[in-house]
Amino acid sequence: MEEYVSKTIGLTFKKKDFEKDWVNGLPQYLKGAFDFSLLEIEGQDFVLLTPSIGIDMSTSRTVKFVNQISRRAGKPTLILFKSMDNIRRRILISHRENFVVPGKQIYIPSLRIYLNESGAIRQLAAKENLSPSAQFLLLYHLQKTSLEGLPFKDVAETLKYSKKTISVVVAEFQRLSVCEVEQVNERNKVLRFKKNGRELWDSVFPLMASPIQKVWHIEKKHLPDILPLHASYDTALAHYTFMADSSLPSFAVDRNVFSEHHEKVQSFLHPEEGNVRLEVWKYNPASLADGQFIDKLSLALCYKNTDDERVKKEITEMLHKIW
Repeated sequence: MEEYVSKTIGLTFKKKDFEKDWVNGLPQYLKGAFDFSLLEIEGQDFVLLTPSIGIDMSTSRTVKFVNQISRRAGKPTLILFKSMDNIRRRILISHRENFVVPGKQIYIPSLRIYLNESGAIRQLAAKENLSPSAQFLLLYHLQKTSLEGLPFKDVAETLKYSKKTISVVVAEFQRLSVCEVEQVNERNKVLRFKKNGRELWDSVFPLMASPIQKVWHIEKKHLPDILPLHASYDTALAHYTFMADSSLPSFAVDRNVFSEHHEKVQSFLHPEEGNVRLEVWKYNPASLADGQFIDKLSLALCYKNTDDERVKKEITEMLHKIW
C-alpha cells in the first residue's frame, strides 16, 4: 500500500498513530465491519478502512457505513480492497468514495487523482471545481503576496505545501489555462499567470467552491479556548458590509486543526442545535485571514450559491472595493 501510493503516484504518504479509544466508541456493527488505521497523504489525514475478513457487505451498505465513520471521525476515509469489479467501482465513484486496490486502481477525488487498471493516471473531469490546494494558492496570490515569478520550491515553502502538491496544482492551472510555466534556469520553474487582479478572479470564480467542508453547531461554552477560530459567514459579512449581523455567531477552523480537537468536542457537536455555528474548512482560514475575520474572497465563495439578492449586492460591492 505505502509503496504503491508513494512510488507509483508520487504522493507523500505516511502512517500515523491511531487513537484506539475512538474506535472502541463506535457501534459494534461498524467496529466489526473494518480494520482501522490512520494515514496521511499529501498532508491530509485519512481513516484507512480494510473490510474485515469473512464479512460480505454490499457496496451500498459499505458506502452507508463509511459515511457514518467519516462523520464520527471528522476525517475522510480511504477503503482498501484486494480486488474490485466494475459494478462496485461505478457505485463508489458515483458516491465519490475514496478507494484503493494496490497495484491496480486508486481513486481519491479530493486529491484529483484516478489511476485506472491500465496504469494511466489522469486528472478528474475539468467540469469539477479546483482542488482546495489550487483554490488556496490563487486566493493567497490575489490577497496576500504575489506568487508570480517565484520558483516552485519557494511557493511550496510560502504555502507550507509539499513540492509534489505544487506540481499537481500547477498541472491543474495549465490544463485550465490559468497560467503558464517558465523555466528560468536548470533547476527552477516559475508561474506566469495569464491574468491579474480582478480579471484573474473573474476567470477562476466559476471553478471555485465554498471553502466550507462541514457545518456544525455547538454551545459556546464547549468550544476549547485553544481552538483557533476566525469569524465567518454572517458574522464576517456584517463586518465587511452593511448587512446586519446574525444572532448566531459563525466561526471557521481548518479541518486538520479541527481533527486534532475533535475528540474533545465531538459529543457537543450537533447538525442544527447550538448558539455557535462552527465551519470546518478545506483549507486553513488563518493563512488568509484579515485579523480575526476570514478573507473577503473566501467569504464571497461561502455565499456563491445564495439566492438572497441583498447578500449578492453587498458581496458585489465588497469585491468592487478590493480592486
